[in-house]
Amino acid sequence: MAVARHHLTIQEKNQLRAYHRERPDLTQEQLREWVHARFGKWIGRSTIGKVASQPEELCANPTAKRIQSGRYPEMEAELYQYIVAQQSDDEPLRDDQPILSEGLLWSKANEILARTRGPSQSVSLGWVQRFKKRHGLHRSQRGVQMGTSADKGSPVVSIEQNAETAGAKRTRDEVEDGAETEDELAVIPLPKRTAVAPRAAATAAGRKQFVSADDILLLTQVLVTKPWAYPHLMDGWQQVCDQLRSHCDFNLEKTAGACQARVVLLLDHLRAGNAAALRKAGTSDEFERKRELLVEVQAKQTAFEDFQEDMRKRRGEPSPPPTVTQHEAAVAKVGEVAAAIAVREATGEADRGGQRRLELLEMKMERELAEQRRHADEQVRQLERLQRVQLEAQQNQHAQLLATIQQQQAMMLDLIKSVAAQSKKD
Repeated sequence: MAVARHHLTIQEKNQLRAYHRERPDLTQEQLREWVHARFGKWIGRSTIGKVASQPEELCANPTAKRIQSGRYPEMEAELYQYIVAQQSDDEPLRDDQPILSEGLLWSKANEILARTRGPSQSVSLGWVQRFKKRHGLHRSQRGVQMGTSADKGSPVVSIEQNAETAGAKRTRDEVEDGAETEDELAVIPLPKRTAVAPRAAATAAGRKQFVSADDILLLTQVLVTKPWAYPHLMDGWQQVCDQLRSHCDFNLEKTAGACQARVVLLLDHLRAGNAAALRKAGTSDEFERKRELLVEVQAKQTAFEDFQEDMRKRRGEPSPPPTVTQHEAAVAKVGEVAAAIAVREATGEADRGGQRRLELLEMKMERELAEQRRHADEQVRQLERLQRVQLEAQQNQHAQLLATIQQQQAMMLDLIKSVAAQSKKD
């Protein structure tokens, strides 16, 4: 027996309030039983009374557990209205429409922030993903209705339609706010997990991981697009992501950040000499092709970075601070483990534990890479702010110097006029 916590969504809370308004004489226990019969959830009596006494809540994502607000509520409201305005009644919102592109929403959000709060404020692609989840726009929250609607056409959903399985995760703030608290929680047995065949589970969930064929398509598109040459790096990776999604042989639903992280991880494996990780999930021919593409990507990216550094030196601009972090140490560690496993494979002593350690190190390296990328973005923003402050100071100095020169010229002109008038009198 285990205690199962159940939490009502905003839509379910509003239904409970409407039911209570129609039958105000019902007790909390009767309302509690109605909630269980209607939604299959056991809620505490005091929580039932608290929810029923509160006013109706309005939210763009009624399947969420609570109303969430980000750091910039005004900007979020304007961005959401922009998305609603782009949706046509005749053509409901689809997954492949550009209005839900993370790159487009990221650019539009920063444009609104620059207009309302100044150029010093900005958001990241991670914020865009959280925004889509808060407003019920995420792919997992816009599920397609099954049954008759599935037979009528392609999977099309509108902004107002929300899947029954959607819902935001319960956070620490929700516990602190007292929503669906722990009083009188029903002690009910949790359902036993049934074993699912690996093949059936893989077929139902769909493949989500990169294989060598996907890596080859990704690296080929990176060489064509050259995302490192874009003024904003994530715009280039968003272009890579959009091109891959339109490719018939690329069946993964990956974001621009995921594509960037995958390429960086492959380059790290190449630098560390981790041939086992590069050869994984692919044939020997695919491994050779992947290695050739990685060498070419590394060479072009290094050449571009050297060119940018040379241009900065010629213009006299400060170079961005180097980011030597634990990520590079993790890359070296992965290389050491891969070399050790290769030796043990050659002697016939390899085991599953070594492969498991290598996979754990890869996961750790991916997390550290994401952290370092966020840190590098913050350093770039600080450097840009410093450059703007220096430029404003130089402009102020030039303006003051120009005003001083103009005053001196006016004084000299007055002096010349007075001397000329004095000479005429003499």
